[in-house]
Amino acid sequence: MKIKNYPDQYKIPTTTKTGLEILIRPIRSEDTTLLSALFHTLSPKSIYLRFFMPVKAPSEEMLAKFTNVDHDRHVVLVAAQTSSAGEEILGVFRLMCDPGGNEGELAIVVGDPWQGKGVGAKLLEHGVSVAKKRGIHSILGTVLAENTTVLALARRQGLTIKWDPDARSYSIRMDLDSMDLQEAISSSKHKHSMPD
Repeated sequence: MKIKNYPDQYKIPTTTKTGLEILIRPIRSEDTTLLSALFHTLSPKSIYLRFFMPVKAPSEEMLAKFTNVDHDRHVVLVAAQTSSAGEEILGVFRLMCDPGGNEGELAIVVGDPWQGKGVGAKLLEHGVSVAKKRGIHSILGTVLAENTTVLALARRQGLTIKWDPDARSYSIRMDLDSMDLQEAISSSKHKHSMPD
């Protein structure tokens, strides 16, 4: 079934730094099975770093909430690969925006088998590009101190990172109005060399 207002224009084939050929596309309501399969590739540590608590398995309600997205308001993209066995989701970029569409809260997850292969970097790069085109002004997020991979990725992609002692986590922010995306990505890649 075709989703109303499904933003086909945001689909892009791309190749990660390690040569993985992926398709980045907006999530679809029928992706629940693929999203559940992605969840089962995550270690307990990866689950905790994403959800800030242990989760044994996503409920049907949780999967429905994650896949039934108002594409006019939010930006939710998946990195997918297709093989003879079918399609597989490797990672997800979620930018859940406020009612005015001015700013969004960011969350990224990449399955354990594909971590460190550039999937998260490609998702963030394309997701931020889509956000800029949509007129979103800023991206916010919360990252646990143990999540050194996402913190390194955020630094490379030009996000501002501040320690929040009350929450015992880092707040990250990217002001999309005051930056040139390609310039920021290019300069940050030269400054930081930690793996994503």
